[in-house]
Amino acid sequence: MPTTTTTIGDRIKFFRKSLKLTQIDFGQKIGIVQGHLTGLETGKKKVTEKTIKVLCGIYGISEEWLRTGKGDMLQETETGTQQGHRFVYLFKELEPEYQDFILSQIESLVAVQKNRKIRK
Repeated sequence: MPTTTTTIGDRIKFFRKSLKLTQIDFGQKIGIVQGHLTGLETGKKKVTEKTIKVLCGIYGISEEWLRTGKGDMLQETETGTQQGHRFVYLFKELEPEYQDFILSQIESLVAVQKNRKIRK
């Protein structure tokens, strides 16, 4: 993570950009308008406890990382890694026919991987 993420607003912006989301799309998910998100990211508006809880709940951001910049950016779960968490978030954003396509591609990749392991 770059050293420029020194404030909570910097970390919100860094996280949003890591998902490649616009301020409008990111804000809609947490119930705030683009202008308010701009204020949070620039430090012109205070990040409330409610906003922190919503960000952590919806996006799976680690509360410790969001508040302090320490630790992992995403919450660790019993069943997944940070990449898995990001995958699930992005997968949910897809329309059902695209979800089906992605699942079939993953199944194909797993089969290829298994075949490679057998040959080694």
